[in-house]
Amino acid sequence: MMNPKRIRFNATIRLIPVVFLLANLPVILRSQTTGTLSGFVADPSGAGVPNATVTATLVSRNMSHTVESNAEGFYNFAALQPGAYSVTVEKTGFERLTQTGVDLSVNQNVRLDLPLRLGTTTQAVTVTAEAPLVDTRSPTLSGLVDDRRVVDLPLNGRNVIQLAATIPGVLSVRALQQLSSARSGPEMDVNGGRPNMNLFTFNGAYFNNPSRNTGMNFPPPDAVQEFRILTANFSAEYGRNPGSHVTVVSKAGTNEVHGAAWEFVRNDALNARNFFADRVPAEKQNQFGAAAGGPIRKDKVFVFGSYQGLRDRPESVASRTKLPTAAQRSGDFSDLPPGSLTNPADTLTGQPFTDSSGSPCVANNTVNPNCISPVATKILQLVPVTPSNTITTLSASPSGNDLGMGRIDMAQESQALPCSAICIPNATTAPMPLPEGTFPTSRE
Repeated sequence: MMNPKRIRFNATIRLIPVVFLLANLPVILRSQTTGTLSGFVADPSGAGVPNATVTATLVSRNMSHTVESNAEGFYNFAALQPGAYSVTVEKTGFERLTQTGVDLSVNQNVRLDLPLRLGTTTQAVTVTAEAPLVDTRSPTLSGLVDDRRVVDLPLNGRNVIQLAATIPGVLSVRALQQLSSARSGPEMDVNGGRPNMNLFTFNGAYFNNPSRNTGMNFPPPDAVQEFRILTANFSAEYGRNPGSHVTVVSKAGTNEVHGAAWEFVRNDALNARNFFADRVPAEKQNQFGAAAGGPIRKDKVFVFGSYQGLRDRPESVASRTKLPTAAQRSGDFSDLPPGSLTNPADTLTGQPFTDSSGSPCVANNTVNPNCISPVATKILQLVPVTPSNTITTLSASPSGNDLGMGRIDMAQESQALPCSAICIPNATTAPMPLPEGTFPTSRE
C-alpha cells in the first residue's frame, strides 16, 4: 500500500507548474483583452492642465480607475476592460467635467480630450457624446463584431465566428456547429492568407488547436460580449501566426443579475425526400442552454457562467446496396459474362485451388460448394433477402457535445491585500480578470 504522505507530496509537485501558469496568465494576457483611453486636459485657452485628476468608471460594475495628467496635460488609461464608461476630471480652479457614454471595445484606442472651464469644483458640467471613431494612436487595421451584431444576426449553428464574414478582407469563413475532428475548427482567409494561419484568443488565452492550427469553438452568442479581428499592421505581441488575430471576450457579471435560457429545435417536418431514399430521413436536433451573471459582492466580486448542450440524432444519407441472388448465394454466378470469375492460385505453390477430390474451386463462373468456407456460409445468413435483391439503408449517426464556461472578476483595493497567485495588486481599484474555470482564494 502506498504511503499517504507520498501521495500528497506527488500531487503537490504536479500542481506546481499549474499554479505557476495561473500566476502568470493575467500578467501576460491582460493587455490583449483590454482597450486604452487617453487624451488631453485643457483650459479655456487650449493649454494643458497638469496634475488634473481623471477618473474612468465602468458603469455596469461601478468600478473606478484614477490617473493624473502629466506636465503637458496628457492622461492615459493603459488597460481598461471593455464596456461603457463615465469619465470625470477635477482640478482646483476649474469646474468638474463629467463625460458620459464613452464606449470602449476590446483592443480599441479611444482618444477623449477634456476641455475645462474656469470655476469651482462644486460646479459640475456633464457632457454626453461619443468618442471619435478614428484611431489616431495605432496603424492597426481591424474590425469589431459588437454585442448587437452577436445577438441580432442569425447564426446557423450558433458559432459566433461565422460573423467574421461581416468584416472587410475576411473570406471563406468556416465555423461549424461542433468540433467533429482536429480539422473542423474555425478557419478563414484574411487578406489572402492561409485559412489555418490565424491566431485565436479567448479572454486573452491561446485558443487554437495545436494539432492543425485551426481555432476552437467558443461559447454560445449569449456568453460572448464582442470580438475583434486584427487584419493588418498589428504589433509584435500578436505575431505568433502570420494571419489575423481574433480576440474574443466573454460577458462578465455586473451589479445587476442578468440571464438567458434557450432551446433551438430542428426536425424533419419540412424536409424533402432524398431521390435515392424511399422516405424522408429522420432528423431530431436540440441545442439548449442558459447563461447568467451577477454580483457575489456588490462593486467587488462578480460571477458569470454559461452552458450549452447539443443533441443531434440524424439519419445518414440513404445508401442503396445490391444483394446476391438465390443462385449466387449457392455459388452459381453463371448469369455473369464468361470469365468474370477465375480460379485463384495458391500464393505459396502457385497451383490453382481444388477440393479434396481434385476438382477446381471455380469453373465456368461457378464456385464449387466443397470450397465454400463454413464461416462464409454463416455470415451469408446475416445478409438480408429482398424480392428485388436490393436494400436501402438509413443508419443513425448521432452526435452531441456539452460546453460550459465560468468566470469570476474581482476588484482589488488600492492597498496590497494578501491574495492568491492569480490575483494582481493594483495601484487603483480595478477589475481583475481571472482564467475561466478558476476561483480566487485568499489568506487572512
